[in-house]
Amino acid sequence: MIEFKTIKISISMPYSGLSQGKSFNVQIKDDANLAEAIAKVDKYIKNNPEDCIFPIFEGYIYNYLQLIWNPKTNKIYDDVGIMAYGPNREFMPLHENPDYSLIPESDINIQLDPGC
Repeated sequence: MIEFKTIKISISMPYSGLSQGKSFNVQIKDDANLAEAIAKVDKYIKNNPEDCIFPIFEGYIYNYLQLIWNPKTNKIYDDVGIMAYGPNREFMPLHENPDYSLIPESDINIQLDPGC
Protein backbone atom coordinates (compact mmCIF):
# COMPACT_ATOMS: atom_id res chain seq x y z
CA MET A 1 0.00 0.00 0.00
CA ILE A 2 1.37 3.43 -0.95
CA GLU A 3 1.58 5.93 1.90
CA PHE A 4 1.05 9.64 1.27
CA LYS A 5 2.00 12.78 3.16
CA THR A 6 0.94 16.41 2.96
CA ILE A 7 3.50 19.17 2.36
CA LYS A 8 2.92 22.93 2.33
CA ILE A 9 4.90 24.74 -0.36
CA SER A 10 4.97 28.55 -0.49
CA ILE A 11 6.44 30.23 -3.56
CA SER A 12 7.22 33.94 -3.76
CA MET A 13 9.25 36.49 -5.67
CA PRO A 14 10.61 39.76 -4.20
CA TYR A 15 8.55 41.91 -6.58
CA SER A 16 5.84 44.30 -5.48
CA GLY A 17 2.63 42.31 -5.28
CA LEU A 18 4.37 38.94 -5.53
CA SER A 19 6.39 39.02 -2.33
CA GLN A 20 3.66 37.29 -0.32
CA GLY A 21 3.41 34.67 -3.03
CA LYS A 22 1.13 31.70 -2.89
CA SER A 23 0.91 28.59 -0.75
CA PHE A 24 -0.06 25.13 -1.92
CA ASN A 25 -0.82 21.99 0.08
CA VAL A 26 0.14 18.92 -1.90
CA GLN A 27 -0.24 15.20 -1.29
CA ILE A 28 2.87 13.26 -2.28
CA LYS A 29 4.19 9.74 -1.85
CA ASP A 30 5.83 9.07 1.49
CA ASP A 31 9.33 8.88 -0.03
CA ALA A 32 8.91 11.90 -2.35
CA ASN A 33 11.50 14.67 -2.70
CA LEU A 34 11.29 18.39 -3.50
CA ALA A 35 11.13 17.95 -7.29
CA GLU A 36 8.18 15.58 -6.94
CA ALA A 37 6.38 17.98 -4.60
CA ILE A 38 6.89 20.96 -6.94
CA ALA A 39 5.72 18.82 -9.87
CA LYS A 40 2.44 18.37 -7.96
CA VAL A 41 2.17 22.16 -7.61
CA ASP A 42 2.86 22.52 -11.35
CA LYS A 43 0.14 19.99 -12.16
CA TYR A 44 -2.30 21.98 -10.05
CA ILE A 45 -1.24 25.27 -11.72
CA LYS A 46 -1.68 23.76 -15.17
CA ASN A 47 -5.34 23.13 -14.33
CA ASN A 48 -5.76 26.37 -12.33
CA PRO A 49 -3.57 29.02 -14.04
CA GLU A 50 -5.31 31.85 -12.16
CA ASP A 51 -3.58 30.60 -8.98
CA CYS A 52 -0.07 31.14 -10.36
CA ILE A 53 1.90 34.04 -8.83
CA PHE A 54 3.06 35.09 -12.29
CA PRO A 55 2.04 34.17 -15.82
CA ILE A 56 3.37 30.91 -17.17
CA PHE A 57 4.44 31.77 -20.70
CA GLU A 58 4.21 29.14 -23.40
CA GLY A 59 7.63 28.61 -24.92
CA TYR A 60 9.49 30.45 -22.15
CA ILE A 61 8.38 29.45 -18.65
CA TYR A 62 6.45 26.22 -18.45
CA ASN A 63 6.35 25.62 -14.71
CA TYR A 64 7.84 26.40 -11.31
CA LEU A 65 10.07 23.34 -11.35
CA GLN A 66 11.93 24.76 -14.37
CA LEU A 67 12.83 27.85 -12.32
CA ILE A 68 13.91 25.95 -9.19
CA TRP A 69 15.66 22.70 -10.12
CA ASN A 70 18.13 21.64 -12.84
CA PRO A 71 17.28 18.05 -13.83
CA LYS A 72 20.59 17.58 -15.69
CA THR A 73 22.65 18.18 -12.55
CA ASN A 74 19.96 17.35 -9.94
CA LYS A 75 20.70 20.66 -8.22
CA ILE A 76 18.59 23.50 -6.89
CA TYR A 77 19.65 26.70 -8.63
CA ASP A 78 21.93 28.89 -6.50
CA ASP A 79 19.66 31.93 -6.85
CA VAL A 80 16.68 30.11 -5.31
CA GLY A 81 16.15 30.58 -1.59
CA ILE A 82 14.69 27.60 0.26
CA MET A 83 13.70 27.41 3.90
CA ALA A 84 12.40 23.92 4.63
CA TYR A 85 11.36 22.67 8.05
CA GLY A 86 9.43 19.73 9.43
CA PRO A 87 6.55 20.24 11.88
CA ASN A 88 8.96 20.18 14.84
CA ARG A 89 11.31 22.69 13.17
CA GLU A 90 13.59 19.94 11.78
CA PHE A 91 15.70 21.54 9.06
CA MET A 92 15.71 19.81 5.67
CA PRO A 93 18.93 20.48 3.67
CA LEU A 94 17.27 20.62 0.25
CA HIS A 95 19.93 22.79 -1.42
CA GLU A 96 22.61 20.28 -0.46
CA ASN A 97 20.46 17.21 -1.18
CA PRO A 98 17.47 17.68 -3.53
CA ASP A 99 16.71 13.95 -3.13
CA TYR A 100 16.09 14.39 0.60
CA SER A 101 12.82 12.64 1.52
CA LEU A 102 10.47 15.38 2.69
CA ILE A 103 9.14 15.20 6.24
CA PRO A 104 5.33 14.80 6.51
CA GLU A 105 3.49 18.02 7.37
CA SER A 106 6.59 20.05 6.51
CA ASP A 107 6.58 23.67 5.43
CA ILE A 108 8.77 24.66 2.49
CA ASN A 109 9.24 28.33 1.55
CA ILE A 110 10.78 29.01 -1.84
CA GLN A 111 11.80 32.47 -2.99
CA LEU A 112 12.61 32.88 -6.66
CA ASP A 113 15.23 35.47 -7.57
CA PRO A 114 13.84 38.34 -9.67
CA GLY A 115 16.55 37.76 -12.25
CA CYS A 116 15.16 34.37 -13.22
